[in-house]
Amino acid sequence: MESAENRVVVASSEGKRKRSKRRRRNEKPVIAPSSLPKEVIEEMESLSFAERHLKIAKESRVKLIMVIDSRLLAWNQLLFYPPPDSNVSFRMFCLESASLLSSTLINFSQGFDNWIFISGNCDGLFCIHSPKTQSIYVVNPATRWLRQLPPARFQILMHKFDPSLEEWKAMDSLFHLAFVKKAAADYKLVWLYNSDSYNADPSCPNEGVTKCEVFDFRANAWRYLACTPSYRIFPRQKPAYANGSVYWLTELHEGRIEVVDFDIQTETFRLLQNIIPAIASSDPSHVDMCTLDNHLCMSKREHVTKIQEIWRLKPTEGTWEMIFSIDLISCPCPRTEIRDQFEWSRKDLVEPSTPVAVCKNKKILLSHSYSRGLVKYDPLTKSLDFFYRDPMAWRKVTYFQSLISHI
Repeated sequence: MESAENRVVVASSEGKRKRSKRRRRNEKPVIAPSSLPKEVIEEMESLSFAERHLKIAKESRVKLIMVIDSRLLAWNQLLFYPPPDSNVSFRMFCLESASLLSSTLINFSQGFDNWIFISGNCDGLFCIHSPKTQSIYVVNPATRWLRQLPPARFQILMHKFDPSLEEWKAMDSLFHLAFVKKAAADYKLVWLYNSDSYNADPSCPNEGVTKCEVFDFRANAWRYLACTPSYRIFPRQKPAYANGSVYWLTELHEGRIEVVDFDIQTETFRLLQNIIPAIASSDPSHVDMCTLDNHLCMSKREHVTKIQEIWRLKPTEGTWEMIFSIDLISCPCPRTEIRDQFEWSRKDLVEPSTPVAVCKNKKILLSHSYSRGLVKYDPLTKSLDFFYRDPMAWRKVTYFQSLISHI
């Protein structure tokens, strides 16, 4: 397959001139200045160097936040550059100071038809895809490297089905996929979704209520898994990745929700045991699941008190501990709500906020599905501070820079 990195167009926030010509089809991207010794260049391009750099980045005490959004180009640029839905912006912030550290705009040669889904951070890499098109990429915003992948069977089947806008809205398949690392230089994409008429596939070995596709980067191919969960997956909850497992939230089944656990090493599914009773008996739309510092976390906003409790799984013990109790009702902040154009202290809001990161001073960074912004909550003073807002923001995750590429 032709390498997509030969067609990348990049623009930085510092106003640097955009390249007027794309790289030639067979030209390799320049990684280091030609004045460097050959052995130094080879060392920078080596996997061992990238892994050492990655280890240092993970151990750094400076926490970074990546906000990913789609960028609209100016009208006079449309004559020279691809459509707006092909452009994705990566903005890196310091968690403690909220200062913008860098901003990079990357153009993807194949558009997303304004349906963009973005995975979580995996070694500084992100997977960006669209269920409406056959576009799927892996990108490293720090090095501006990207790779276009062959479409999953799900994307191919959806393209053939050609659903109307009303049919798209009525679908309850899972459009989010998980980007994981099995071992050094061994990455995988895991796409678990609900079975239905529009993704029926005679070649799939599983006829259950769910299907699962796994992409192997070394083989450059997707494959079905034969054994998948017998519970339908809740479509609005993103999968969470922690401690070598991927987790999905299920739909209600006999008055209870479950958490599906996928082991990366064995590629097997199981149900997570000992879910907190108050969460297990809830409507899945009133529950949030995420990852904080490589721990699986779940939270729920209580209907009466409106207090959101956040619980963390202790994997070695299989038990849960409450780490935060967030009372947004008691801390209305007009300045924050005006700037964010979202009422964080709404009393009728049942959907919980999503924890993004924990600061050194125990403040917690929050996002919400109804908001395009980020706020910091101080549990000691019960106060909110505005962090960032962008109406086009798609994903906000913890981040660290890496040199990993060519996977």
